[in-house]
Amino acid sequence: MPIKDFEKYKALTSDNTKLKVDFRPLNFDALLKIGAVRATHRGLDDGSFDPNPDSGFSIVSGYNDAIGGNIGTRTWKDNPKYLPVLRELMTARPQDIGAHKYLQIVESARDLGLKDEDIFLPSAQMPKGYREGGRVKLI
Repeated sequence: MPIKDFEKYKALTSDNTKLKVDFRPLNFDALLKIGAVRATHRGLDDGSFDPNPDSGFSIVSGYNDAIGGNIGTRTWKDNPKYLPVLRELMTARPQDIGAHKYLQIVESARDLGLKDEDIFLPSAQMPKGYREGGRVKLI
């Protein structure tokens, strides 16, 4: 089901400092598979992308691709080199994604047919005494 209701995305811009987000870890695999997010070559200010895959990457939401049609981000090449970085951002450090981009990804996933239980990773309470990288027996 394609993204068609662009009105709800109007406020989801990088210059909107009033966005409030509960940054929950995202289900990278499900969102990538459905097209709610892509890692592309780094976008340039003129609307094109840098052809050098080593120059960095851009996080493109399904909404970004939908509003551009056959121009804009839809023409930007995927940059699979940065998928591990994007996975880590979405699953372990979602607060490091801009609020507008995070919300674009979530809304894109909903518009593309995913339910919240498929969009967000289940939250788990770590046992007392857990330390990063340590061995924990979950019971």
